[in-house]
Amino acid sequence: MNVLAWLNPLKVITAELGKAYEAKLKATNNAEKIAAEVQISTLEARRDVLLKEQGNWLTRWIRPALAAPAVIFWWKIVVWDTVLGLGTTPDPGEYVMWFALTVPNVYFLMRPIERAFRR
Repeated sequence: MNVLAWLNPLKVITAELGKAYEAKLKATNNAEKIAAEVQISTLEARRDVLLKEQGNWLTRWIRPALAAPAVIFWWKIVVWDTVLGLGTTPDPGEYVMWFALTVPNVYFLMRPIERAFRR
């Protein structure tokens, strides 16, 4: 999975839908066909939710708005403080660190976990 796929989750779902339709066509028995149909239904539901969210300006910006503070924090620490050596960041406290660590985990680690549970 592309690291930047979280920028366009609809593209990822569309690609997975293509694979699921292909699996349905290649199914050799009813169990494989039913499994493919279940996966197609799940992916279509996820796609529909994402499309519905994009219809309203408020829901379209929730994910980026929640991720922005963590992204800014990590860019400040990695680029400004470490790479460029232009500053130091004081200890932000345990709640800010929890949030800053949780956001990347949700974005980058949940997809493999979802795939593992789907099997």
